[in-house]
Amino acid sequence: MGKRIVSVLLCLCLILPAAGCGMGYKADGEFTYLLPGNLNSLDPQTASGAAAQLVIGSLFEGLCRIDSEGEVVPGVAERWESRNNDTEFTFHLRRDAQWSDGSPVTAQDFLFAIQRALQPETGTPAVDDLFAIQGARAIYHGEAGMEALGVTVEDDHTLVFRLEKSVPDFPALTAAMHYMPCSQTYFEESLGHYGLSSQYLLTNGPFVLASVYAWDTDSGERKVSLVRSSTYRGEEQVQPSSVTYLIDYDSAWTQDPVATLTAGEADVLQVTEQEARAAEEAGCGILTLEDAVTGLLLNPQSEKLESVYLREVLFKTLDRQDLLARREDASQAQGIMAACVTYGGEPYYQEGAAAYPQQDDSVTQGLSGLLDGLGLEEMPSVTVICPDDEESVNVANGFLVAWNSQLGTAFNIEPLPQDELQRRVAAGEYEAALYTLRAGGTTPYAVLKSFESHASPALLNSAAYDEALHGLTFDLASYQGLEQRLLEEYVFYPLFQDVTYYAMNPKVRGIRICPDGSVDMTAARKRG
Repeated sequence: MGKRIVSVLLCLCLILPAAGCGMGYKADGEFTYLLPGNLNSLDPQTASGAAAQLVIGSLFEGLCRIDSEGEVVPGVAERWESRNNDTEFTFHLRRDAQWSDGSPVTAQDFLFAIQRALQPETGTPAVDDLFAIQGARAIYHGEAGMEALGVTVEDDHTLVFRLEKSVPDFPALTAAMHYMPCSQTYFEESLGHYGLSSQYLLTNGPFVLASVYAWDTDSGERKVSLVRSSTYRGEEQVQPSSVTYLIDYDSAWTQDPVATLTAGEADVLQVTEQEARAAEEAGCGILTLEDAVTGLLLNPQSEKLESVYLREVLFKTLDRQDLLARREDASQAQGIMAACVTYGGEPYYQEGAAAYPQQDDSVTQGLSGLLDGLGLEEMPSVTVICPDDEESVNVANGFLVAWNSQLGTAFNIEPLPQDELQRRVAAGEYEAALYTLRAGGTTPYAVLKSFESHASPALLNSAAYDEALHGLTFDLASYQGLEQRLLEEYVFYPLFQDVTYYAMNPKVRGIRICPDGSVDMTAARKRG
């Protein structure tokens, strides 16, 4: 889609929700969202996966949130300030913040949640961003007691964090699930059942579980039913009366998203660029996020590409200018970080920076010796899977043109529907792919952890990379060092800065999609 059309869509994102108030869009609507998979826990300190993150984002609220513009905005903390060169942050909590049972949310609830997450037996996934806090890394590894933690409760409404070093973006980190509060009294009374069913969950977000039966786990009927919270006191009044997250639904609903939206089976869906055009013609509201980078993904778990040297050859023989020219109005990616990623309030990449392997045709000069060392007679033939639209096929053909001319081997492409391509990558059933990497947040950490061994999908399985990720100190030099290590794995070659498209039911306005993957239904309205 050309830049002019993208600009129009961006304008629609801004004007349609506001215009809705004058076009019969009303509060108290019932909304439906299709989850991308099942979930096993709604405990913010133990849950993992996109499905759990979506539901927890409606049930809980952390100190801060990430809004649809990628800005850090108040959550339970109505304001905060930093001291000592961003090594100390003080968060001031809303005095009227409440749990779903009407009891107050306090600074102690946030401290207890962090203490839980730092106990290895809790099993919190991806605790690394807690290590920005003074003493947290040592506590997690059993090298210090909890008294070493740099978190102080000054009073019920004031929480102070002391950090290991300067982290200007620390407020953004507090939007993560495991920073969300947990009532120690309620948790202990749950006797090990906390977050595992509707009966054992105390929440503080804009929505609450509809009943003790709200989380339906019966096969074929799985869903989570939420209603507007009567105790939530956030930045804005909650508009919907209910939100239903469907786990089990007809697969045809995602295969034909425009029909699904216009029929009212779902109220917002991620769509392709082509589907966005069709959805707009059908009256759907279009939302866009500059949160993606598309490029060549190689599978290091594939027998053909387990050698980092072969992956380097494939990357360095690409003709970047030819590839960029194969997409109309292409916006070149400077590296793996999407446009929404910032550091210290500024774009992560400075103008002119280039964080991708440079073309070097001389890499083929020692290829025969390299192949001999690997016990190969010739360069392995690799198949590139790609989306089945004309533009993606053209880009994938660009890979083949470069490799076939440089390496003397016949390479292939396999166009696939988007759902099948995602399934193949998630299952590791590919050698190479034209793949869109979504940032998953606004911090460099969010992108870098996409390559951790237990990430889903698993893009890289490297103990050395995992160790380096766990050693991050969250300053710019640390991020850049880990990014360089990732570059040297030759797993993802960034080409295009990209946009992710979402479409809304034509009767709906006000749903907001955020770069951290959350869906904000708070301001959603529906026309009767």
